[in-house]
Formats: sequence, C-alpha cells, structure tokens
Amino acid sequence: MKSMLKSLGLLVFLSSALFCEPADLHRDLTIPNMYLVKESMRDYHKSGQYNREIDAIAGQAQVYLEQNLARARGHKPAIVLDIDETVLSNYPHINEFDFGYIPKEWSAWILRGEAPALNGPRELFRYARKNDVAVFFITGRTEKEREATLKNLGREGFEGWQELIMKPNGDHNATGLYKAEHRKRLTDAGYTILVNVGDQASDLEGGYSESVFKLPNPMYYVP
Repeated sequence: MKSMLKSLGLLVFLSSALFCEPADLHRDLTIPNMYLVKESMRDYHKSGQYNREIDAIAGQAQVYLEQNLARARGHKPAIVLDIDETVLSNYPHINEFDFGYIPKEWSAWILRGEAPALNGPRELFRYARKNDVAVFFITGRTEKEREATLKNLGREGFEGWQELIMKPNGDHNATGLYKAEHRKRLTDAGYTILVNVGDQASDLEGGYSESVFKLPNPMYYVP
C-alpha cells in the first residue's frame, strides 16, 4: 500500500511538472528575480525604448517652454536641469558593473568625464539657449567633481548655461531639500523657472518651478 501511494505521489508530481506553463518556471511569487530584472533593463536600452521615452518627455518640456516663453519675457525666464540620467547618461558604467553601485568606481567614472549626452534633453537645452532662456544645472554631484563635470558638459555640447550648482563635499543631506532650496534662491533672485527636468522625484519635489518633467530611470533611486 505504501509503495502504491509513493508511486501515485510521484505520478502527480511528474504530471504537474509536465503541464506547468514555461513562463511559470521563471516567475517568482512576490519579488522578481534579480537576473531577469537586469536583463529587462538591458533590453529596455538595447531596443531604443529608453531613449525614445527620454526624447518624448524632453520634447514635452520643450513644447511647454515654447508655449509659455512669451509671457515670461522680462521676468528672467529659466529652466533647471539635473545632470545624471537627465542630460548625461551613466549607462555605460552602470551596465559594466552589472547595475551595482561601488562608490570608488562610480567616482572614478565621473572624474573621467566621459558620460554621453542624452539627445532629447540636449535639444531642450539648445532651444532654451537659442531663445535666451537661462539654464541652471542643479546636481547631486559634489564640488570635488566640478572640473570633470565641466569637461564632460563642454565635450557634449552644453555651453552658455548660467550656473552649475553642486553639493558641498561631504554633504549627505536629502537631495530634494537641497534642490528645492536652490530653486527658491533663483526665484528670489527674480528668475521665472518655467521648466524643471530630472530623472528622480527628488529632483522635482518642493516647488519653485512652473512645470516638472520626470524622465525614466529604473536603474537607481535617490531620495
């Protein structure tokens, strides 16, 4: 009898395995498998979908700027741009290190100043400068990275901007608060910030801009 039950149990197990949908073999119940998530992010880039989405949102920001620029004339029109994953892409480094963050290696990458530009945001930048709109970069990068950042921006065609605002060395305060404080400073100085663009919610929260445009970034999160 016991032998029969064991045989029956084995048959049920084999039958279940036989009729299991292939997709189920790769699906976890609650948290997606890390390897598959990384591969989906690589496919997202390789397919061009990431760049298409970046370009589309930057295009929306440019349309807003075009439509609202006339009324802001005489009130120091401006736009605010983040840097990392907003105007410059760190994907070559991120992919090389398998989406892991190693501070020493990240810093070395930034200091090389080799990050390529994201086309849509660069076109927004060029439109703003062509129409005498002040451009401010507010970045979470620190002052020790200023020289490399200047080199990288210039290499990728970002010229004629108004100010590059960077965190003091050793500053670990929340990015959102720091960026909002500087937008307030610019507003108090008489600038009308028509557009604020970034890849993190913390780039955009806190007010002091007429519109915000969030670019996609599934690779990391900055509070």
